[in-house]
Amino acid sequence: MNQNNIKHAIKSYFNLQPFVDFISARAQGLKSVLYPFLLRFAICACVIIFGIWGIKTVWHSLTNLDIFNVSPSTFSFNTPPWVTDRFSADIKKVAALNAQYGMFQNNLTQKIADVYGGVVLIKKVDAIQRIFPNELYIKLTLRKPAAIVKQGNHSYIVDDECVLLPKEYYTLPNPDYDSPHIQSNKLLKVPFYGYAWNDKGVQAGVGLVKFLRANNIHNLFKIVAVDVSNVCKRRTTGKSDIILWTENNTQIKWGCSPLCNAPNELSDEEKLQNLLSIAKAEGTNLKQMEYVDVRFKKPLGKKWAKVNENDPLEE
Repeated sequence: MNQNNIKHAIKSYFNLQPFVDFISARAQGLKSVLYPFLLRFAICACVIIFGIWGIKTVWHSLTNLDIFNVSPSTFSFNTPPWVTDRFSADIKKVAALNAQYGMFQNNLTQKIADVYGGVVLIKKVDAIQRIFPNELYIKLTLRKPAAIVKQGNHSYIVDDECVLLPKEYYTLPNPDYDSPHIQSNKLLKVPFYGYAWNDKGVQAGVGLVKFLRANNIHNLFKIVAVDVSNVCKRRTTGKSDIILWTENNTQIKWGCSPLCNAPNELSDEEKLQNLLSIAKAEGTNLKQMEYVDVRFKKPLGKKWAKVNENDPLEE
């Protein structure tokens, strides 16, 4: 085979023109099919995008109508009788609240719950629900006063967790919590409103007042004050940590609070039984008694000096 024949054979073998023509023909056919599809796809995408934009615009316009707005200034609350009208007025004007809220606003109920959860008088936000078109159902648990604490000429209100409360929001006088009051001449620093009073005297007093009220002892014996001046003072003089004062100026020596973990201390229930045993002999008004001592298994008592008696009382 001569050289010319070899070149011709190689040229014939590597001739790509038929392949290129085939690819071109296929591409042309694909274009004729694909271009209309892409055009329809682009039109549909535009319709969808503009449709979504239009719906969002209409929705935004509708939800911003005044009928779907709620203002805290229009809130009304059913409050218990021990809360003053000032509370109902001030709770609508909390600084952290917005002037108005949209009913479709994201996290609306949580935002309002967070604001009210920080109000001193509110112990817990129980529920907030939307009621369309423009109402909210709000249920709150308020901090209810448990006792009044007195030191000198100053008086303070605390709840059952010893949290200090502003007096201007609670009705006074109020027999549900202002008698018997707690008194002390050795209180620790008064906390800010909304914070618990970290004073064992106050804590012991609140606990004992709750116990007395639960058993109606404060009314039965006409107890007007619970003196906690010496609570947990580790006295070795035999003086009582807590003294209850009656309206007849009789002292009831109650002893230590459970907070002090004093060894061999009688429980409040045992002390109450001692007090009731004395009442069987002397009457619940204790008007003839200078003091009664219920700290020990065998209660003691002393009558006023004019009677000139100092009789131990049997159970």
